[in-house]
Amino acid sequence: MIELPESGLSRSVNQPNISRNALADWLEATILFNEKHIGKSDIVDMLVEYEICPNESQDIAYQIANIGWDELCTRQRWGGIPSELIITESSISSQCDWTSDPIRAFLVLLSIQPIYPTWAKRHANYSAQGLLFERVVEAICPALLPGWNTYRVGWSPTQSASVAEVVEEMTTRVFVLGASDLSQWSSNRAKDSGLDIVCYRSFDDQREALPMYLLQCASGKNWVDKVGTPNAEIWYEYLDSAVRPSTGIAAPFVIDEFTLRQNAKSGQQIIFDRLRMLGAMRSESIVLPNSLLSDVITWVSPRAGDLPISD
Repeated sequence: MIELPESGLSRSVNQPNISRNALADWLEATILFNEKHIGKSDIVDMLVEYEICPNESQDIAYQIANIGWDELCTRQRWGGIPSELIITESSISSQCDWTSDPIRAFLVLLSIQPIYPTWAKRHANYSAQGLLFERVVEAICPALLPGWNTYRVGWSPTQSASVAEVVEEMTTRVFVLGASDLSQWSSNRAKDSGLDIVCYRSFDDQREALPMYLLQCASGKNWVDKVGTPNAEIWYEYLDSAVRPSTGIAAPFVIDEFTLRQNAKSGQQIIFDRLRMLGAMRSESIVLPNSLLSDVITWVSPRAGDLPISD
C-alpha cells in the first residue's frame, strides 16, 4: 500500500477529521500504481496503524473508509474513473496497469503532489510539468468543446510569446482588430499575461464576435491563486474585440462542488478539473498523439516507481 498522505488525514477520535479528496486521491493512486485489490478492512487497519483513529474506535475508521468508497463511486459515475475499476461494498479492484491509462495516471500524480510534499520535492521540475500539462489540456480540448479550434500560446523554456505576438496571431484566427496602440495596455516584451490556450469556434464568414474561451492551465497546488487569470477585461482591451471573451482554468485536481462554485464565481471562469477532462476525453473517444503519450509515460514512470510504500 502507498503510505497515508502527509497532509489531509488528521487524528480522528469522535468523528472523521479528513479531507475527502486527499483520502480518495490516496485510494485512487494506490489502486492505480501499487495494488490490484484493496479491502475496506485494509484501510481500517492502516488508519489504526498510523494512529489516525484509535484502536478502540474502529467505527470511526470504517466511517472514513466509507467516505473514500463513496467519493470513488462519485468519480466513476462522473467519468473520471474507468469502469474497469470494480468497486464493491467491501473492496476495490482493477487488473489494468497505469500504462493503459497514462493521462489519468499523469493527472493523479499531479494531484497528489500537495499531499506528498517530500516525494514531490524529489521530482520537482515545474517548468517541464507545466508545459506537459498544457500539451495534455490542448489535446483534450476538442473533447471539452467539440467542433472548436485550439491554439496553445503559453510560455515554455524554449519558446515564449509576447502579448503583442499573441494579439497579432489572434487577429487572423478570430478576426479581432487588435488594439491600435497596444503600448497603452502592455509593454512590448510582456509575456502571455496568464493565457495558455485559446479555444474558439470558427465560421466560414470570417467575421469577429466568435465564441471564445481564454484558458489558464494550472498544474500546481496554487491553482486557486490563478483564478482570475487570464483577465477577461484586459484581453478585451488587448484584442479590441467586439465582445468580451470568456475565460477558464484547467487543473488536474478533483475540485469539490463548493470550491468549484466559490472560485468560478470569484474569477468568473469556467473550471475544467480532472473529472471533467477525463470524462470528456472518454465520452468523445479522443485519440492522443503517440508523441504526447510517450512524453507522459516518461514523466510518470520515475515518479510512480518512487511513491512512498508502507512497510
